[in-house]
Amino acid sequence: MRMHFEELDEVTRQYMLREFEYEINSDNPYYSKGLSARGIEVFRDLMRQAIEEGNEQTLKTALCRAELWKPRESYVFKGVTRTRRVNVRQAAQRLALTEFNTWYVRGLAKRLMNEGVTHCQVYRAADPKWQPSECSEHENEIFAVSRVYDGHRAKYWRTAAPDAVSIPFGPGCHHTIRRNV
Repeated sequence: MRMHFEELDEVTRQYMLREFEYEINSDNPYYSKGLSARGIEVFRDLMRQAIEEGNEQTLKTALCRAELWKPRESYVFKGVTRTRRVNVRQAAQRLALTEFNTWYVRGLAKRLMNEGVTHCQVYRAADPKWQPSECSEHENEIFAVSRVYDGHRAKYWRTAAPDAVSIPFGPGCHHTIRRNV
């Protein structure tokens, strides 16, 4: 199901693109650990295309190629680390949803700050197949826009303060932000 991003317009896309380019050209850009060397090589262009004229669905379609993914992934079940074959369709869907939403939140937060908006509200932009509890517990919650902006990837990429707010809240999260009016 396609996400409903309330302010996915040309202005927000420009903010998304600037924020994406800043990170991708930094000394430490984020790339999914599941991507193959080829996947890392092409991800920048695929993400840029989705930001400029697509959405999480067009990104998912572009990522649904086996050569873009490592063939196996590790997971923990009942405290035991195991490996399994990667389901390319599921991996592409999860990464596309999470990454597009990450850049939407980052770009919209920057836009809102520049427009003088101080607070935003978390909302469900699509119904998920399953609902992680961490996501749903924040539904309709209001946060300072600067806190959301500063929390970019804080829960899974950089060392996070215990009260950091990363939206999306985790992989596959269907929550994003809107203006608090």
